[in-house]
Amino acid sequence: MSEETLDPPLPPIDARTEAVAERLFGLKWALRKDSTEIIHEEWRTASEWIRDGYLRQAIEVLAAADQAEPASAKASGYQDRMRVEYRELTVRAGRLRGMLQRYADGTLDFELVCPITLLSRQLDVMDEYAVLLRHRAKIEHVDLEEQDSVTE
Repeated sequence: MSEETLDPPLPPIDARTEAVAERLFGLKWALRKDSTEIIHEEWRTASEWIRDGYLRQAIEVLAAADQAEPASAKASGYQDRMRVEYRELTVRAGRLRGMLQRYADGTLDFELVCPITLLSRQLDVMDEYAVLLRHRAKIEHVDLEEQDSVTE
């Protein structure tokens, strides 16, 4: 424990926790959200005690998020589960599609680790799966747009 704060030392910080802490820092200080470079520079030069506080917050936020059940775990019948699965799939595919578009436009604000061809193929597979779910829903008379009891 630190003599000054009596807080236990931080555990090793991974990239996910660091990214969340930096984002929380940027939101709190109302830094320009359209310029990740400004946020990153301010974060990098922030005092150690400030960074420490945001890292602790990020650890708590991520722990709570990791414990939360996805909506699909709460769905009751197979029709509800199918709706939730379809909705989650289309949201994730949309996010990936947006990221690939930003990459193509040259406006992506981070460096890709994965090859772009693999990410493009992932999106193709997700789109194919969405088509299959829509086809199955039509056969089984499931309205994928209907609100289910989980999300109401």
